[in-house]
Amino acid sequence: MSRVLLLFIDGIGIGIDDPGRNPFAVVRSPFLPLYQQNPEPEIPHQGLLIPTAADLDYPGLPQSATGQTAIFCGINSADALQRHVAGLPTPTLRKLIDKHSLFIDLKQRGLRATFANALTEEYFEKLKERISATTRAQRAGGYAPRMLEDLRQRRAVSHDMTNAFLRRMGYDVPLFSIEESAHILAGISAEVDFCLFEFVLSDSVGHKGDLDMAVAIANKLHRFLDALLPAIDLDSTTVLLTSDHGNLEDVSVTTHTTNPVPTLVWGAGRERCRTSIRTIMDIKTTILSLIPGGLA
Repeated sequence: MSRVLLLFIDGIGIGIDDPGRNPFAVVRSPFLPLYQQNPEPEIPHQGLLIPTAADLDYPGLPQSATGQTAIFCGINSADALQRHVAGLPTPTLRKLIDKHSLFIDLKQRGLRATFANALTEEYFEKLKERISATTRAQRAGGYAPRMLEDLRQRRAVSHDMTNAFLRRMGYDVPLFSIEESAHILAGISAEVDFCLFEFVLSDSVGHKGDLDMAVAIANKLHRFLDALLPAIDLDSTTVLLTSDHGNLEDVSVTTHTTNPVPTLVWGAGRERCRTSIRTIMDIKTTILSLIPGGLA
């Protein structure tokens, strides 16, 4: 049906419409109407909001390692550990990713796929087997990562959308505006069947419980989507935005939340997603169903 761009936004849920605790209720971005009181909002570019269960049918607070493994592998990763697991993938979760990663299916079907985030040699050297679920999912499929030279040549984007984080770390890279990064990502997406972008600041800021910082992140996401969506050919591309657990939508707590996460959809596969996505475990199969040749 189409190519797919997946925007994985770490740690955002659908909260209550309370500007005192939900930054999305402050920013009022039409792209991110993440309030439980408005279950069927009107979203620019004919967007669709699908409240999506992230609890994996286990009690307790959903967590990153199991949630991300569920998204990229399409399985109930909490079953393997009988609990939610935070942080980076454990050895058990690594084995699941190495066997079930979405990128493996894409590779086996001869499809073009990429992880658009720029990575560094130091990242791989420092973490070794403890790399993130997103990076491991890509590596499992045998696709080459995008590195700093790709970023300098405008063939990759930084996780913070501006490269400011990399510059603070001492790397010689140019600063980009949020809008520039959005257009770079649109260009990368147009060259492949599947493109993944990961944004993690939403989760790290959510843990701080600071409303002003959370509002800044919600504004950043608004600007990014406002620039990205007009740059995408939505007749031939499906844009999916989803998350692994709630967090940023409720700064009254510094933990994750049990709120459903948003799956926002724009473009060619909108109606198929409406009927196929109920939990984060449905994301992988839905993506494969949207790409010609994705399902064997």
